[in-house]
Amino acid sequence: MLRSRVCSGRTPVRGVSRLASRDASLRTRTASIASGSHAIQLKPVQYSTRKRFSSTAAPAESDSPTPLNPVDRINALIERINENDDHMAGLMEELEVLDEVEDMEDFDYMKEFMSTRGEYTTDTWVPYVRQQFRDAIPEGVLNEEELRLYTSLYGEPVILDDIEEPMLAEDEGDADQLFREDGQGGWEEVEYREDVEAGDETPFVYDMDAAPELEETIAMQRTREVAEQLGGEVMLEQFENEAVPDATPRMHPLTQGGKFQTDPRTVFLPKNAMTGPVSVILSEVANKHVAETARRLFGGPGLPHSTTVAPPSAGLPQLPIPLHASQSQMSGMEANAYLSVLYPGIYASTLSVLTEVRKRLGTEWLRNLITQEGGPNVLDASGAGAGILAWRDVIRAEYEVMVPDHPKEAPVPYGRSAVLTGSDALRLRASALLENTTFLPRLPDYLHVRDAPTLDDSRPAPKRKQYDVIIAPHSLLGFEEDFERKEHVEKLWSLLNPDGGVLILLEKGRQKGFEAISGAREMLLKRYIASPGSEEYTNTIESPNSSATTKKETGMIIAPCTNHSTCPMHNPAGPIPGRRDYCAFEQRYIRPDFLQRIMGAKDHNHEDVKFSYLAVQRGVDLRQEHGIQQSKEATDAAFEGFEEIDEADPESQAKFHHLSLPRMVFPPLKRQGHVIMDLCTPAGKIERWTVPRSFSRQAYRDARKSHWGDLWALGAKTSIPRHLKLYDKRGEGKKERLARRAATKAAQQEEEDFTGENNAGEEEVEFDDEERVRADPLQAPKRKRGQNIPSWKKHNDKKKMRQAERRQSAE
Repeated sequence: MLRSRVCSGRTPVRGVSRLASRDASLRTRTASIASGSHAIQLKPVQYSTRKRFSSTAAPAESDSPTPLNPVDRINALIERINENDDHMAGLMEELEVLDEVEDMEDFDYMKEFMSTRGEYTTDTWVPYVRQQFRDAIPEGVLNEEELRLYTSLYGEPVILDDIEEPMLAEDEGDADQLFREDGQGGWEEVEYREDVEAGDETPFVYDMDAAPELEETIAMQRTREVAEQLGGEVMLEQFENEAVPDATPRMHPLTQGGKFQTDPRTVFLPKNAMTGPVSVILSEVANKHVAETARRLFGGPGLPHSTTVAPPSAGLPQLPIPLHASQSQMSGMEANAYLSVLYPGIYASTLSVLTEVRKRLGTEWLRNLITQEGGPNVLDASGAGAGILAWRDVIRAEYEVMVPDHPKEAPVPYGRSAVLTGSDALRLRASALLENTTFLPRLPDYLHVRDAPTLDDSRPAPKRKQYDVIIAPHSLLGFEEDFERKEHVEKLWSLLNPDGGVLILLEKGRQKGFEAISGAREMLLKRYIASPGSEEYTNTIESPNSSATTKKETGMIIAPCTNHSTCPMHNPAGPIPGRRDYCAFEQRYIRPDFLQRIMGAKDHNHEDVKFSYLAVQRGVDLRQEHGIQQSKEATDAAFEGFEEIDEADPESQAKFHHLSLPRMVFPPLKRQGHVIMDLCTPAGKIERWTVPRSFSRQAYRDARKSHWGDLWALGAKTSIPRHLKLYDKRGEGKKERLARRAATKAAQQEEEDFTGENNAGEEEVEFDDEERVRADPLQAPKRKRGQNIPSWKKHNDKKKMRQAERRQSAE
């Protein structure tokens, strides 16, 4: 094989390099001509090298050659290249290269292999040849310099005159044959089926230890270009080593079990069950009409009165969702807005809560519901079917684990489903998404129905419907009065199965939504759910003369609370203006295309829906069954941490349960060297725990990976009470405070104008500022015309006014 040098990236030709140094543009064109697909060696072109004078013109000599312009130089170079082609053909005939290569396919391969030589430098060409041929290298592949480098790196190679048979197949008919040992010292042919098409052949690898060459993607190409510009290389092996997972899990099992998250953390709405059918329904109407209806119903751009929670800085009023599933009158366009705007947020928040309930109650609870006769009986009381879709996704995931060989097309035992829809327009649209579902026009009222035969009616009591799971998202803020909300919660509680039914309440993650959820929690603990020390309820309103005492039922709070005492964030109870700290959580989901078009969003296709929730169970109390402690002792044990606990030890399992752990009610503060977590403890207190690096390597690493809503089991080093901003000091919010100040200022201005007109001719009696404040503490010192008051004086006056207001309010 002929060994030759290529001008591009190798030994430069003397004439070409001299020509390139004179003209930049000519250098580029010459290099492109010289570095073609054929590896050739050019003879230098002779040019005049006489020294020039200080003048720009050359000395006039009769025997000096006439200088050539750039065009003539290129033409001369092209003629020289053509002459070299003939010269190379003659050399190949003399070396008898074509006679040595019997198969033209082998020659084409070597020709194609050598044509890529110009893409490598000496330092990269030698390793590439080593990878392709190992120690047996065909003749002509390496020149003298490259051969010396190869010897210094890998040792003396074996130079082959002919190409070995294993490297290139001689007979195409034997290329598709596979042999194996027959156990008697011979070989036998093995039949095999070739599944790869002719056009998708796997590249041949000479080094059996090296992986086949991967096709370069756009990202890899861009990475390589940037690396070349910076003078570096792309180290793929480094990333492959980093991608190998550790042999041991990095996160503690108790930390993983306390995570408040779905898998994956971001919820993707199901295409076949939700986004696809909703898109088909919306395709029959114009997107402009749906968008206008949605903005009119849900508060304008951004839809702040839907499931989307506007930031507090927007200063928008906290109003309930104007559309609810139980209303009897709803137009077709309003029903379209309900499906497109409210369905995604309700589905994401409900799926997040159902995932948490499934973790806390365990696998046995859900599998018992699936295997019971008729399956689980579920009611969506205010989600128009979005809660049922989330529940079915949970059932499907659990059933696929129970039956691994279950075909995807086969039906899943979802059980019986009921959805509350008051209007025909919403009912027709929801029925297109839900199969085998019963639609109820209103909720049954069992509060005002007799439980047993009476003197007036001796017939047996009517049979009541009971549901294993009731999902009620965004159903409490629609009631204006607090007693109406409590009555609605009592109706839902009466519909629960008394042998383990689960009730889930959801509201928007703002102050009023939290207050509605906390009010329902307080009512259930006071009247229905029994706890140690509170097992009876005395009702003095129905029977004032003789107090009616009823025994509470067995039940428990599943999530988010790990205590059954008074909520520390809802004390004092009731609506309070200016509440700052409240319990809420969030779930991220990807908006579907139709919601993006309605909102007019061109980017930012995800949304973090914030919600407050409560999950309670009727008839079952795991605290009694497993001996779960929810007290100050449980808080102290959690503060010490359960990092050394052995899950395989039954005694260790008896001492630990996730329902006795504190929960993060605010996002953790991750600082350099330590993590600060605000936790709601089993003792019913809000505490701030600090986990520094020196406390525990495992605890610190898990604390860095913790999120809002997680249960914490690995303890902490320090603990202090967390001061909550439950209400404004003046008992009013920011808007009310600004309105009061504006009214006070307007009244003072009117009084000044009035006194200025009546006392125009009278002499004004001036008072000192301190005397004026003592005379009327709530009246600010008057500013004289043209008087400059320093800033420290203004702050001092405001401070005195605040002190006077406190003294007056205390009196």
